[in-house]
Amino acid sequence: MAEIKKRGQGKPFIKNDPRINRSGRRLGSRNKFTEKFVDAMLVDFEEHGESVIAEVRQKDPSSYIRVATALIPSKSEAEVEVKDASSETLAEIDWEVITGGMSADKKG
Repeated sequence: MAEIKKRGQGKPFIKNDPRINRSGRRLGSRNKFTEKFVDAMLVDFEEHGESVIAEVRQKDPSSYIRVATALIPSKSEAEVEVKDASSETLAEIDWEVITGGMSADKKG
């Protein structure tokens, strides 16, 4: 018969252990490898310039798109503040214009 593990055995962390940093890295911080890699890419770009980007775009479009996509942040956090300068009330808004003349009961 196989030996039955006791509950909690094999789990290296204890729930609610105050010694464990659960917040992880600060937002926007990089590890050493990533930081050095980005620095090396900057040096290479400064040395060889934009012509290399154009060459990659022409000779290997899939790599060009892959790199461009990798440079776009996967998650963007921005605070947006909306200020309503109008004094219109909800009843005064022309909903016909906004909805294109379709009311909720006509859409369905």
